[in-house]
Amino acid sequence: MADQKKNKIFGAALSVSLVVLMSKALGFFRDIIMANMHGTSAGMDAYNAAYGIFYIPILLMSSCITSTLVPLYIGAREKKGIREANRFASNAVTIFSLVSILISVLMMVFAPQIVRLVHRGFPPDTLGLTVRLVRLMLPSLLFFVLAILFSSVLNANRRFIPAQLTGFPLSFALIASTLMSRGPRGVEMLAWGVAAAGLLQTLVVYPFARRDFRYSPRLDVTDARFQKMMSMALPAFLSMAVNELNHMIDRSLASGLPAGSISAMNYAFKLITFALGVLIVPLTTVLFSRMSEKVAQHDKKGMMAILTSCMETVLLVIVPITILGCVLSRDVISLAYGRGRFDQHSVALTSGVFAFYLLGLAGFSLRDVFNRAFHSLGDTRTPMYIAGGSVVLNVALNLILVRVMGANGLALATSISGLASALTLLFLLHFRVGHMRFSHVLMEIARILLSGGACLICCLLLHQAVPPARGAILLILRLGAIAVPSLAVYFLCSILLGADSMSFFRQKLKKRR
Repeated sequence: MADQKKNKIFGAALSVSLVVLMSKALGFFRDIIMANMHGTSAGMDAYNAAYGIFYIPILLMSSCITSTLVPLYIGAREKKGIREANRFASNAVTIFSLVSILISVLMMVFAPQIVRLVHRGFPPDTLGLTVRLVRLMLPSLLFFVLAILFSSVLNANRRFIPAQLTGFPLSFALIASTLMSRGPRGVEMLAWGVAAAGLLQTLVVYPFARRDFRYSPRLDVTDARFQKMMSMALPAFLSMAVNELNHMIDRSLASGLPAGSISAMNYAFKLITFALGVLIVPLTTVLFSRMSEKVAQHDKKGMMAILTSCMETVLLVIVPITILGCVLSRDVISLAYGRGRFDQHSVALTSGVFAFYLLGLAGFSLRDVFNRAFHSLGDTRTPMYIAGGSVVLNVALNLILVRVMGANGLALATSISGLASALTLLFLLHFRVGHMRFSHVLMEIARILLSGGACLICCLLLHQAVPPARGAILLILRLGAIAVPSLAVYFLCSILLGADSMSFFRQKLKKRR
């Protein structure tokens, strides 16, 4: 029975992963076009800085909504039925819509001050362009927030795939605007693309939400569930948004580095978020709803069983990706972006940042998983405290490492803080809830790391043996010649060492024998 439940969870996660993979692949194609047309220019620095500022309120409300609305909606549905759950959701839609409009107006008025505060290292012309781009994006904030609200309702009702469709309109809008950015308005067209994407996201996701959710105009800030949502909101934001917060801090400090540093960090971080989006977001999305249901049924042991299986699977997948990506970072960046105005200087700058971000990929992934576990328990404060410590650690390391390593040091600081916060959350979760079989988990991690060591040795040897390559086809052949044998060694070692996550393949091998 437990295996059947686990298979259902990972089956649902796999279905979501396929949709996310298509969405992220389209987004990756979008990033390639943008890199080809604008490279790591000062104009792209301004666009990335503007989007980062515009994204702050989206990040704030997204973290608050997705981490609190789902368990509260499920709780209301379990106790009082779907009508009461929809009344709560309608109230949230009304209040967050009004808040997003107010924030848009205030940020448009104070855009020059905000830009100077966040990116004080920019020269005057770049500062002016960034202000214009921020103001062009801000009117669409309302639609981005509505799309987040409707997607959260869909997730709460186990309709995971429609909730993941919002990435498609964003990519289509930005691809169209990038192709039109050759003219005199340049990167301003990218800002118009962002504005159009918000409206398109809402138009795509709302028809799916209408199946389970009927909006009824309601404005009640005294509603008990909404007040509980607000009491959980700030801690949820700090815990779930820590990756983006640290990246924003990195970009702010990078504004004082040579031109192109912010763009290089942005391109590298997009590849990291691509990996997280395809591998981790689907799993945590399904996991969060299932764990919330287990908590509502007072089954913490079942919740922790789900979490442990998820953690082991995440590590099994992330470890070889980290190893291969670090060793082959220059080839990966060359293949992804190395064309048009993205020259060899841009490749060298971005590949270093990418490798140092990759070192924290396991930490970023597991931190999101553990945060979801705490949120399903109704505890948003513990992850908040850990997130606060992570930001402080990141800032301290940034100030030290940026002096000796430049942009690479900023990426390394973010990775170290991510790993530290994930380990802290793991220990706190174990001591609070138990039911994790901690010694078993440590043994599983040891097996995965030993397999990773074998993969690293194979990858380094092949990296030296296979000659360098240029051009997409030769790069693909080189990457394949190194990655395929290295992955084969990794998974073979995992099977031989008895990693639980590879039990399915061990059973297949036994049957063949």
